Amino acid sequence: MARAIVTYARGWHALAITRSLGRRGIEVYCGEEAPFAPCFFSRYCTGDFQYPSVSDQPAAFLDALEQKVGELKLTADEPYVLIPVHKETWLIAQHRQRFEPHVRLALTTHENMVRTHDKGKLASLAAELGIPTPPTRQFTSTDELYRAVPELGFPAFLKVREGAAGVGLKRVSSPEELTSSFKDFVTGFGLEPSEYPIVQQFVEGEDYCTTMLYDHGRYVAGMTYRNVRSFPRDTGAGALRETVQLPEAERAARRLLDHLAWHGIAELDFRGAPDGPVFLIELNPRFFGGLSQAIAANVDYPHLLFRIACGEQIDAVPEVDYDKRTETPITGLVATLQEIAHDKERLRRFEKVYRELKVVGRSDLQSIRLRPFWDALKQAADPKDLSAYLKGMFEKHQDTISDVIQADDPKPALGVLYPIALALKHGKLSMGVLTSEEDLETERPRRRLRDMLRRPTWGVLLLTSLLFATSIFLINWEPTSNNLGWLLAWPSRLASRLFGDAEDLGTIAGAIAHAGYHALNFLFLYFCAVLALRQRRGDRQD
Repeated sequence: MARAIVTYARGWHALAITRSLGRRGIEVYCGEEAPFAPCFFSRYCTGDFQYPSVSDQPAAFLDALEQKVGELKLTADEPYVLIPVHKETWLIAQHRQRFEPHVRLALTTHENMVRTHDKGKLASLAAELGIPTPPTRQFTSTDELYRAVPELGFPAFLKVREGAAGVGLKRVSSPEELTSSFKDFVTGFGLEPSEYPIVQQFVEGEDYCTTMLYDHGRYVAGMTYRNVRSFPRDTGAGALRETVQLPEAERAARRLLDHLAWHGIAELDFRGAPDGPVFLIELNPRFFGGLSQAIAANVDYPHLLFRIACGEQIDAVPEVDYDKRTETPITGLVATLQEIAHDKERLRRFEKVYRELKVVGRSDLQSIRLRPFWDALKQAADPKDLSAYLKGMFEKHQDTISDVIQADDPKPALGVLYPIALALKHGKLSMGVLTSEEDLETERPRRRLRDMLRRPTWGVLLLTSLLFATSIFLINWEPTSNNLGWLLAWPSRLASRLFGDAEDLGTIAGAIAHAGYHALNFLFLYFCAVLALRQRRGDRQD
């Protein structure tokens, strides 16, 4: 018998770990501080348990986890591994002596974690090793910041030293925005001078995630992926991913991890151009949000880490599969809608229509010129051009592997109710809420999410109607059966499980199934429209 304990059961990457190990016959016990988590619904979760808050009650968390590790302990010669997933990784590494007599761990040292998780310390270490990083400035007072402002370039990023999941990260475009945001970060996060945020120069290019697994300083496996879509855009977590080849980033990652004699999993963020230099941004010594992409790419980190923890030496490096893409349901679609909403070229076209319409409105009957207005409208709303544009925006979603809905394990989809419930409770849907990271509260007035769901604006209703009409068109238009019809695949599968087969509309059951599918589809699109419009309003206010 083999057994594993997996923490942070509400994370989709914890679900990926649970499925990876469970499918290989390993018993997986899932722990979580919330009473409701996706992993708890998985067929591969042998048992579940709740523990105290990692952030608010660290001592109680350690006590509860140590007790659970003792309760589930196997005999000495049977594989038994503790796999932390999220922020509890640092706490367990710091107190590993409490667990290692009873269960195996594959974690790097706490010293390594402290040295690399602080973005300022990481930048200094990278400079020592000759690894490129964006120009980085560190300050211990606001006076130092004021004096340095004339030397700084914009745009730049203001970063909390130990932030994650887009929390404590802001792009600033002017000295005034930098100094104001710097004060907000210091006050909002309660930072001491040694913890003050860093200022990092903006680097052109794309973001890449290089992931690796080490066994006591020896390289075992690695792969790199990029987030095709993120939510929120620019600074949020990945919602749609694909595997890429980026040898320069992987060489830099190995240089750093070799130097640290790393042990266990590591995820390093890089930014740059595919054919140019890449710059190291940060390092995370824990499992990452895009874990499902690594597994789909044939780099099964959970199982490899389990084997390493059990003392097995792995000599064969997995061959990376570059053809698979993975996606987080709802979030992936909302992220694409957000990209469309922020497409400057498209917006300029419709702004031109608006300007020409204003000219027509101000003209008298003798001087009205409709030709420029019709030309602008034709260019902005040309059906062929618009169809090709939408196809290009959504084609990346085709044939993706869902983080959540999988044929042999559909029930964790109910875990989507947890972030929705949090959003309704807090009136907002932020990455801080989704990942349990503390988010910076602002005084900016924004309409709460639950209010938008209960009392929709005309904009929400119009966007939902357009999306619904488009979905009906895509589902019923035969040429799209192999292209864009996949867009609503996940509500279709969920509806078929809830309402049965909708093919026979001549029966009562078939009619109910058909109506149930479209009702579920409309509600799904309504929620997507609310999220997309609310996020766009928030961006305009920033």
